Amino acid sequence: MKEKNEWSEPDSFGVVFRCTSQKYAETLLKKGEIKFSTPSSWVKYAFEKGEGRGDKLEGTIATCNAFDLDQLIKLNQKYSKYSDLVRMSIGNRVYLKRSRNMELPCYCFYVLKQSMFECPEVEGKHKIKTVVQASYFRDFMDDLDPQIVDQLDPKDKPAVVFINDYKEFQQRIVNALTALGLKKEEIIITTVTYIDFNKYDENGWWDFGQKSPLELAIKHSRFENQSEARIIINTDNEEIKRKLEKPIKIGSLEDIATVSNEYFHEGIAVEITVDMESIQ
Repeated sequence: MKEKNEWSEPDSFGVVFRCTSQKYAETLLKKGEIKFSTPSSWVKYAFEKGEGRGDKLEGTIATCNAFDLDQLIKLNQKYSKYSDLVRMSIGNRVYLKRSRNMELPCYCFYVLKQSMFECPEVEGKHKIKTVVQASYFRDFMDDLDPQIVDQLDPKDKPAVVFINDYKEFQQRIVNALTALGLKKEEIIITTVTYIDFNKYDENGWWDFGQKSPLELAIKHSRFENQSEARIIINTDNEEIKRKLEKPIKIGSLEDIATVSNEYFHEGIAVEITVDMESIQ
């Protein structure tokens, strides 16, 4: 039986987009304004307004049941090297995090990976399609009904900025960040890995074992629909972090991006053209 064709680099991507408000979509397109946030702000948002845009479990290094004393002692001992280790309790579970990393500036966007599309069976040019789930767009708007969204002030209505040349977009961001004084090794650009924290039920435990601060690139599988990539600023330079509390400008993106001022409450279908070549 003939094997099904597969992508050589399933996690690679070239098209990305970002959900935002119409107000910020305009400044992103016209001026290239990039606003970094912190994992701690997303945790706060989740506690105040619910999961979706926010996530209580951001930055989790390891987790176990609060009554599993043996495992709790092991995890505490392993990560005692971090003087900023904090323990967040939710229900019967304890989540270990680093307070330092929870305050690192981060910028997130949606990536369309090759693996989201079905690989064509023959070489040549093909139009391939995928679907971005409705839950992604609803999460950004806290699952508001379209009728309520229609009544919002125009500047607060949702918009999506589609970046058609990701490599150029990334380079402009890196250029702006290094101009602030950051070293290239302090700029971490990575896709997010999604894991079912509840895979081993209420009594199970996880130790993600990531090199700090890459725990910021692990999220619960509940958020897999967000298909995120992140730019993580791994610095202890307080002056740079203060500068990143305000938007930085990377220049107009009108040559590589477009804006759609719509609320895609039912999701969207995406079609791209590829030129397939077999790799032996």
